[in-house]
Amino acid sequence: MKIYDKQWALTLLLLPFFKLQVFENIPSLHILDTLFDVGKIISFGIIIVLYLNGRRLSRMLACIILYQLTLLFSTAMNDGNYWKLAVSCGTVISFCMITELSVKKNSRLYFKTVLDIYIPLSVINLLTVLIFPGGIAKDDYYGNIYYLLGSRNGFPPLLIPLLIYAFVYSGISGRKFTGKVLFFTAVVSVTILITWSATGVAGLVIFLLFVFFIYGKKSAVLFDSLNLSVIYVAAFLCIIVFRLQSAFSFIIEDLLHKSISFTGRTDIWDIAVMLIKRSPIIGYGVYEGHGLIFIRGQYYYAHNAVLEVLLQGGAVSLVFYVLIFAVSAVPLYKYRRLRVSQMLSFGIFTVIVMMLMEAYSNIWIFVLPVIACCVPEIAEQSEKTEEESAEDIPLSKRYIHYRLNRR
Repeated sequence: MKIYDKQWALTLLLLPFFKLQVFENIPSLHILDTLFDVGKIISFGIIIVLYLNGRRLSRMLACIILYQLTLLFSTAMNDGNYWKLAVSCGTVISFCMITELSVKKNSRLYFKTVLDIYIPLSVINLLTVLIFPGGIAKDDYYGNIYYLLGSRNGFPPLLIPLLIYAFVYSGISGRKFTGKVLFFTAVVSVTILITWSATGVAGLVIFLLFVFFIYGKKSAVLFDSLNLSVIYVAAFLCIIVFRLQSAFSFIIEDLLHKSISFTGRTDIWDIAVMLIKRSPIIGYGVYEGHGLIFIRGQYYYAHNAVLEVLLQGGAVSLVFYVLIFAVSAVPLYKYRRLRVSQMLSFGIFTVIVMMLMEAYSNIWIFVLPVIACCVPEIAEQSEKTEEESAEDIPLSKRYIHYRLNRR
């Protein structure tokens, strides 16, 4: 069966990975949570068979698998719940596998399928935000309120990667911005602005500034993966290591309404560094429930992706985690003049900049680098689409177009 050419088949295969977080927060919906988990196991089995059918493991998938294995090893060594983690690791790996396969075979259908699922869900989610400002579920520990697609802090790592999907799909379809993409942009923007996660707002703003003022112009080539990597490393050193954020107090305090300590994050980072020094090689494993850092009477996560990786898997995990993004940067730089490469480069940059303040680890964080490694195949498919479209144009019109281009 040609799964990559049948949207209904691809939808059935992908749908179990898109389980709504609200299923876990409302007891009456736990049966749906279980059904999605069963569907995920079935999808996982099918995907493994599809991927290993005469294929070699790609470099990107090897990095992702090794990273997940280091987390499993660290968790087992620290007597953590490695069975539950194994399910999470399998979810990430299998979703990345089907993404790589689908994008290389039929990228337009893959992006269309994902967006056809999530655009309606995002609209319904926005309605829940507007109708139920107090949320439809609540976390008793942190006091977080949940809507259809998760909590306000959970919206950015889901909606912004999906927004990147939308603009990539629009680009490979031959148009810079489609009406559907602009509508989805409005839905995502309103959702993030109303719920106001400062990290999400900052990520949304810098991404949209690139999309509407730089993308498609000659200057976009300057924002390649190499230059953006240098900017990220500089930002990490200035904010996390040297703490130079006081120089940007007018942005942090006046625009984002946050303190110089980033709402206590600097204190959390100090404790994280202290814990990392005690177990620098393999970390403490992936802990169940809440974070590892105890401060102000509660447990917290590191609120920084690099520190969180070091806490969970130590330096061993960090090596493979960095490799995931480094490997993806190579094809993005090689094909930096292509629009799809420019969009993915800045999209990934947006996400990792947000992870200066948060420790996101959902499937979308790993799948964007996977798509970046498929840029050559995406470009090839786009060229074939353009050639097929040109064949449908009458010969006389093609001749006129040729003469105009010659002039």
